[in-house]
Amino acid sequence: MTVDAKQKTTQAIGEWLERRISLKNKHGLHMRPAQKIVETASQFECEVHACKDALDMNSKSILDMIEFAAYMVNAAAADDNEFTFRARGPGAEQALEALFKLVDDRFGLE
Repeated sequence: MTVDAKQKTTQAIGEWLERRISLKNKHGLHMRPAQKIVETASQFECEVHACKDALDMNSKSILDMIEFAAYMVNAAAADDNEFTFRARGPGAEQALEALFKLVDDRFGLE
């Protein structure tokens, strides 16, 4: 399913739920937000991934999220601050909502 952060509409896409994210914080995705994503995603039993272009990274792995953050720094330099969280399994919808809220609240850093 796809959940657009602006429209909050849901569509079925295989077994994964997806939520499009647009970064709003002034520093983009860096180490502290990456750690907060890992902490939030790890609260749920489901698989959670952060996806951008060809990258599909495990959101429960700090190493994966550091690599994803580095990739997003380059994307942000090109004014491309959007990516997708994907989740599947028990609690997937709740995990995506929690991650959306985390990003929407600017990771509690501003």
